[in-house]
Amino acid sequence: MSFQIDVPIPSMGATVNEMTLIDLEVEAGQEISKGEKLAELESDKSVFDFEAPCDGVIKEIHCRAGDILEVGTPFVRIETEDTSVAHLAVDGAAAPQAAPEKVAEPVAVEVMQEVVATPAPAAVAAPAPVAKANGIRWTPRAKKLALERGLDPAAITDIVGTGPGGRVTGDDIEGYKPAEEAAPLAVSGVGVAGSGATHTACVAGIGYAVPKNMRSNAEILKQFPGKTEEEIVKVTGIQQRYVISEGESATSLASTATRHALKMAGLEVSDIDAVVVATLLPDHPVPGAASILAKELGIEQALAFDLNAACSGWLYALEVGRSLIYGGTAKNILVVTAEILSRITNPKDHETAFLFGDGAGAAILTQGDGGHRLHRLELSGDARFTDAISRVGGGALYPMPKPGEDLDSFYLKMDGGVVFKRAVLAFSNIIESALERHGLKPEDVSWIVPHQANARILRAVSKRVGIPYEKFVVTINKYGNTSAASVSMALGWAAEEEIFEEGDNIIFCSVGAGFTFAGGLMTW
Repeated sequence: MSFQIDVPIPSMGATVNEMTLIDLEVEAGQEISKGEKLAELESDKSVFDFEAPCDGVIKEIHCRAGDILEVGTPFVRIETEDTSVAHLAVDGAAAPQAAPEKVAEPVAVEVMQEVVATPAPAAVAAPAPVAKANGIRWTPRAKKLALERGLDPAAITDIVGTGPGGRVTGDDIEGYKPAEEAAPLAVSGVGVAGSGATHTACVAGIGYAVPKNMRSNAEILKQFPGKTEEEIVKVTGIQQRYVISEGESATSLASTATRHALKMAGLEVSDIDAVVVATLLPDHPVPGAASILAKELGIEQALAFDLNAACSGWLYALEVGRSLIYGGTAKNILVVTAEILSRITNPKDHETAFLFGDGAGAAILTQGDGGHRLHRLELSGDARFTDAISRVGGGALYPMPKPGEDLDSFYLKMDGGVVFKRAVLAFSNIIESALERHGLKPEDVSWIVPHQANARILRAVSKRVGIPYEKFVVTINKYGNTSAASVSMALGWAAEEEIFEEGDNIIFCSVGAGFTFAGGLMTW
């Protein structure tokens, strides 16, 4: 006689409380045999094959690839006749329940030990100077804005911080309605500087820009009545994104970001002798976005070109810029990215409709010894997965849709399972490679500034490399995934919030369509 069981996530040791479901290899309705691989799981440092505990039929899968699940959480329901697993039996019509305290665990076979690293300490001090009031942590910019508004941070107890590690940020203050008892205090400024290093370039200025129009999850959910905001935030970490409106463009956002970067660098437009723009969707195919931006800014005589490495584009462009400076080709290089992904996001595709936003970021690279030191970035890729993220329309093969043809080919498409699985490993490998190249340990890292692909990916990477999640600069909740612009925007946002201090080791990492990989170290 058959019955149904809920198979729980296994425990892989006393210190493992949760596992990342990297990949599911079965689907509902599939017959399985005992010992057959059902899924690939990841703990803090290892990847495991999860094998079926019995013969049977998959009736339901309770989660999706990429979910981070607590040990004991049911993830798959199986119909079986094997009485050896009867202790896992459930009512077939019931929702999944937590597994009983004492269960015979299904087999999880360790197949890969990817990381050997010093375990992170149990308690990690905040990596930058952070003001504290009533147990609430504040970024310097947030505290400054509060004080400018006549608010006493020590008297504010009802504000929710959305920054790294729960810090209150400037964005939080701008939307905060003060309590009546808040009292004014004095404010002081904070300065930063950097030091030189062989074969490095100086990041003299950083800036970013977003469109005026914010698009909420609720607005997008009108197309998907079966989904909820809670589900979107849980799956992606995204709460909102910004999209361009009339009068805005990739060039206008790039120009705004550039002017912020020039102001920070203390340079004029006339000082720039090279412009490199990373984008996957310029305003016009010809001439290049870099040339159009140079004209917009009034840079009449400068080397100018574009590159497309998808989400890794800005880091590719930074390394190209560093190399041009080191080779003597240019002295002051404007490295910009601007992405208008709202134009190529299918509003009816639940896999991508919530993911993407628009924005721009910029950096000024110079050959000087001051500023923040950009070390050589490592660039690589894996062309086996070119179909995982793609947009085949709009190129020479399919320049425009034929009459009556749908527009699917002209929207971004993504295989979420493949991307998640590869991204977790790639991000981790990029970070570990940077640590090895520079002789650093995880505890030596002040901040990780990653491509804002998915909050679940970043949490999984944090666990894998042994660097606390509060050291990850995460802005995907505010801006969504802005492809090549995301690293530059996250860096610009963090610099504006003044969370970096002199000597901070900041590691970049990105994975883009192609796949393209990029990452490395900047010393603040």
